[in-house]
Amino acid sequence: MGTKIDPGTGLQEQLFVALLRLYPADFQDRFAGEMRAVFRDQQRDARDAGRLACFRFFWDTCRGLVVTAFREHREILLQDADYALRLMRRNLSFTIVVIAILGMAIGASTAAFLAANAILIQPLPFSGGNHLLHLQQRRPGVGVENMPFSVKEIEDYRSQNHTLDAVVEFHEMTFSLLGGREPARVDTGVVSANFFRILGVTPLYGRTFLDEDDTPTARPVLILSYNFWQKSFSADPNAVGRSYSMNDKEHVVVGILPPIPQFPSEVDVYMPTVACPTRSGEHALHERSWHMMNVYATLKPGVSLAEAQADLNQIAKRLQTAYPDDYPAAKGYEIGLRPVHEELSHDIRPVLIVLAAAVGLLLLLACANVTGIMVSQTLARTRELAVRTILGAGRNRILRGMITEGIMLAIFGGLVGLILAYGSVGLLVSFTSKFTSLASQLSFTPKAIVFCFLLSAVCGLVIGLVPSVGARLPFFANERGAVSVSGRFSSKTRAALVAAQLAFCVILLVGAGLALRTVLHLERVDAGFQPNGVLTARIYSLSGTHQQFFKQLLERIRRLPGVESAGMASTIPLHNAAWDGPVPIEIRDAKAIPRDETSPSPPVLRIVTPDYFRTLGARILAGRDFNEQDANKGLPAVVINQHLASRYWPDGGAVGKQIAVLPGKWLPIVGVVSDIRHLGLDQDPVDEVYGSLAESPQGAMSVIIRSPQISPELGEQLRWVAHDIDPKAVVADVRPMMQDRKQWLASRRTTAMFLSVFAVIALCITASGISGMMAITVGERKHEIGVRLAVGASPGSVILSMMKQVSVLLTVGLGVGFGAAWVMSTSMSRVISGIPPRDALTFAASSALLIAVAAASSFVPLTRIAKLDPVVLLRAE
Repeated sequence: MGTKIDPGTGLQEQLFVALLRLYPADFQDRFAGEMRAVFRDQQRDARDAGRLACFRFFWDTCRGLVVTAFREHREILLQDADYALRLMRRNLSFTIVVIAILGMAIGASTAAFLAANAILIQPLPFSGGNHLLHLQQRRPGVGVENMPFSVKEIEDYRSQNHTLDAVVEFHEMTFSLLGGREPARVDTGVVSANFFRILGVTPLYGRTFLDEDDTPTARPVLILSYNFWQKSFSADPNAVGRSYSMNDKEHVVVGILPPIPQFPSEVDVYMPTVACPTRSGEHALHERSWHMMNVYATLKPGVSLAEAQADLNQIAKRLQTAYPDDYPAAKGYEIGLRPVHEELSHDIRPVLIVLAAAVGLLLLLACANVTGIMVSQTLARTRELAVRTILGAGRNRILRGMITEGIMLAIFGGLVGLILAYGSVGLLVSFTSKFTSLASQLSFTPKAIVFCFLLSAVCGLVIGLVPSVGARLPFFANERGAVSVSGRFSSKTRAALVAAQLAFCVILLVGAGLALRTVLHLERVDAGFQPNGVLTARIYSLSGTHQQFFKQLLERIRRLPGVESAGMASTIPLHNAAWDGPVPIEIRDAKAIPRDETSPSPPVLRIVTPDYFRTLGARILAGRDFNEQDANKGLPAVVINQHLASRYWPDGGAVGKQIAVLPGKWLPIVGVVSDIRHLGLDQDPVDEVYGSLAESPQGAMSVIIRSPQISPELGEQLRWVAHDIDPKAVVADVRPMMQDRKQWLASRRTTAMFLSVFAVIALCITASGISGMMAITVGERKHEIGVRLAVGASPGSVILSMMKQVSVLLTVGLGVGFGAAWVMSTSMSRVISGIPPRDALTFAASSALLIAVAAASSFVPLTRIAKLDPVVLLRAE
């Protein structure tokens, strides 16, 4: 009778063989056959003892294989790590250079990840914010992309929709807050009572608004933002419950918000809609054309964005049909939805993308450079590796050791990078806060540590694996007992790595050059005013006689010691200049606009006082400035800017013509002033009309004072004069105009600084890579050089022939780099201004700089050739 065969025997052996693959390759080569034979013998004995014994045997065997395999790998890893540490200590200079290069690149990459994760990836820091949408009314016929809502429109969308869970409103006002140490002008967010509830915001102290707070008979209440509470209340929790006067009413502070990003703008305090005198006025409540509110909403559970969009489109069509006068077909009317997170990150997204691309290129360049160094080190260790091969080390073991060495170097570099990234958090917050309120949630998180570790491991794998492949391991001994490797393949590997460094470097140089050229252009651009020696302030009059207050204030300011001139305007350049809006005008005796030209946008109306243009440093190109006679209401006049004059009177002669801001009220043009870039140094001038304060009394004006000595004392004198005339007057934003200009340029300068630092680091790394490659080349070709020198070749001719190798690499690297830079430069169009993305001067300068650095870094090692003795070289061979 034959032996009964267990049907599972074949499967058990297959699983045993599969588990053997967990062991190191060298271990498998040496012991796998023997272990398989022992397994068969033991399996036969266990099968004879019964099924339970057979199962127990197989379970114990599998467990033992897994545990032993793990132990073998651990022992080999510890051996390789110890050996790598000894090599690193033995060649300390090499170790320090590699760790420094990788540390800078990994640190920059980790810092970029911190910013991108906090602003672009990480959800908003309140529970309901991730589902919050911004409703946007559009008038495509006149180019309006985001028209505010009226109260009537909010009521229509709130009552007629079937897909939105909650609809809330927000608009920003500026009010005077009385009751503190001195009157303060506060930016106020006017919101629906459930605004904070749909966000899921829990106050730091107190409570948020209740539904009863938004009723006409409710007691006026306020909620303080975290930053305003820190700045104006010294973080005092007892601020909750205090009363302050605003809009001639007592308001009670009921809550303080936690430190969260604010949207759509940073404000100081919040109030319910009913407490806002403008929002609760008769015009706002009943006129559909009274647009002033932003509207936000959340979707009902299970509703998609497309379904909500279709629902709102139906409401928009019904409104067009029901109110044709308010929604004329010529202007068009549409409604759109946009996620709030996308809106908050809109301005900084292109900047972060450019910086992320820059640090990515820097990381690739650093890896290419370090890989080149590792290739050279591998060639220098040829004899050592051959001895290990002769003593029994297999290809996989040597390869594994080299990868371990690369990963350990990268991890040490990652630790340095982690320290650099941690130290850069403050700089990143300062930089990103210029673009978005989401900067407040940027901090050093465990995600950054995980990212840094994973990135270091990947870099280590690359720099450890490529050299072993490039050297064609395993090493073998030739007939003379020496060790032979493929030198040709290794030299090609080094050349390819250097060419890659050149390509990456030129892309970074072009990017930095474009950013620097943008900053230089904006600093030199004719802004139309001279900010040096000018002090600015925003002053709010709470009395009913605004015109008399500002007239008296201006007269007393001009008498202050050291004041050369002073003037006022409704808004000033680079500081809330968008508050002045466009107004339709009528023009007499103007050049007709051709039919094929687009109809111009209405000009912006700004209110100024006499002497404003002289104080600002703007030039009167034709006619005259305002004077005291113009302040007489019986003799109104206007001044227009050059842009408007050139459009309607291109041949001159604008002075004396008439325009009408109000129907039937024709005003003479008495002067033409130079174009002033109010909205930004990168914004082209627009049509502007200037009227006098007498024609349009304002409750808030910006004052500018020109003085040879701008000091804090002058600001204190301004405050004293204003409060002496009206104790309730609010004086805010007292600062030199140069500070506004510097703050406007700060984000551009910081972006250019980052890119320039990356480019300089890349240039230094590339120079070291070229220099190292040429030094190794000289060492490898000593015999050839000795022969050429012995037969009469001059050192100069030998150097020139070897420089041709560098020229080939330069040609390849510059060609590839410029091609990539040419394609990628268009992605910087939202970061640069005033110059084309493919600026020829920037490309030429980047090329010249890289060629000069490459030539210098390659020539220095080649000068050793002149010191070589051919006799000594030939005897050594």
